[in-house]
Amino acid sequence: MEKIKYNDLILLRIKDKLNKGKKEYGGDLDPNDGRDWHKEALEEVFDAMVYVTAKLIQLEEKSGSKK
Repeated sequence: MEKIKYNDLILLRIKDKLNKGKKEYGGDLDPNDGRDWHKEALEEVFDAMVYVTAKLIQLEEKSGSKK
């Protein structure tokens, strides 16, 4: 059996995320819903930075190599 390619895994995760949003918010994403998409994107990037930093700290503590 062939191993699933990374691009396909990425697409599956994006599809899962869109389906979760559709279920949670009751429909497809509407790019004309009045939200400030630049602001939304920046807030998501900031959240991701926090999560990645937390994971880095976790890995450093596990390996004993704190920076």
